Amino acid sequence: MIVNDPEQALTVLRQEGLTVRETQVLAVEMPDQPSGLAGVLQELDDKGINIEYMYAFVGKSAEQAIVVFRVEEVDRAIQLLRDSDVHLLGERDLDQL
Repeated sequence: MIVNDPEQALTVLRQEGLTVRETQVLAVEMPDQPSGLAGVLQELDDKGINIEYMYAFVGKSAEQAIVVFRVEEVDRAIQLLRDSDVHLLGERDLDQL
């Protein structure tokens, strides 16, 4: 789950006896249309970056989709996607959704 206060979420969940772990993910905004995701996947595949999991949702604008990725090499993936003009979202962007 993505929350606006990860530290508080971890504390509350642990107090409730749940086993939790924080992981770093990438959030990418892309056109919500057929093949919108294909370009990002191809960029990652071309550079040999493995995706552990991903999920998508539509943001406030029905024209844009947001895909969240958990990848093996986060820093390398960030640089690759930035160099490819892919729009990465930051924490503040996600807080506003």
